[in-house]
Amino acid sequence: MKTNVKENQMKAASQTSKRVVFAAILACLIVVGSGSAFAQEVLLTTKAQIISNTCPGGTGCSGWSYTVSTDEPSSAEPVAVIWSTRYWVNTPDAYNVGLIVNGGECQIGAYGPQNLDDFATLPAGHFLTATFQWIVEASELKAGTSNTFEVCGGGSGSVSGDKITIEQNTLSVAKF
Repeated sequence: MKTNVKENQMKAASQTSKRVVFAAILACLIVVGSGSAFAQEVLLTTKAQIISNTCPGGTGCSGWSYTVSTDEPSSAEPVAVIWSTRYWVNTPDAYNVGLIVNGGECQIGAYGPQNLDDFATLPAGHFLTATFQWIVEASELKAGTSNTFEVCGGGSGSVSGDKITIEQNTLSVAKF
């Protein structure tokens, strides 16, 4: 009889342990999954666009119409904005690239990398690639509302008639 009581206690303890482990695993999955559940957006552009503008010293750069947004909670959190592109330099020059946050000014270098490499000697049809990751701090964002992020830039102005072709590219924003 004592054996049955002991066996029943061991079975109950085993079942309780399994339940605790299952609950812990489920809780971990919910926590991990909720990180990706925060608002994020991805934009894929496959149509080539020729950009023809200059912004000497990084001032006066214009938006390139690649825009994503994210909803911020009541307490704003930093975000990572990532832009990856194929491009071709039509007019040899240095090309500034930055980010416009919430319709403000084009910020070159304020959030991270700031220019596209210029190799004008590539054979026709060969594109360069670049990936930028910009970190926008919570203090730059509007809490409790949607925030927008647009790629911007232009030639440095050392050559007249700056032109660059932006090919396939992706732009995304996610909580950091």
